[in-house]
Amino acid sequence: MEVEEATEINPADYFNPDRPGPDPGILRKAWYPTLFAGVGVGMACFVNAFNRKPIFSGAQQHAIGAAVGLIFGTSAEKWIQRKAAHRDAVLYQYIVSHPEDFPPIERKKYADVLEKWVPMR
Repeated sequence: MEVEEATEINPADYFNPDRPGPDPGILRKAWYPTLFAGVGVGMACFVNAFNRKPIFSGAQQHAIGAAVGLIFGTSAEKWIQRKAAHRDAVLYQYIVSHPEDFPPIERKKYADVLEKWVPMR
């Protein structure tokens, strides 16, 4: 049983909200919360250094800074995702409503794109 390959791609398919996206992975999911938690701990260290205290004194300040940073990082990640989803929805709606501006893209194989290569010895 052979699978037929599509010879043309509809540009609107790239922005279709029903299309499942790839799994972003653990590093992508944890980037903003980890970054903002680190900034929260860094701010606690900065405040201690500014007040001429040992940098890591007052563990509760560091814990509170990390917790607040984690909350801000999670909120920032959700905000960025919502913004990207809105942008994709606007692009998808525009492409669907103006099909004459976006003709289907013809798929090419490497054999059609690359020139024949003959090694010279």
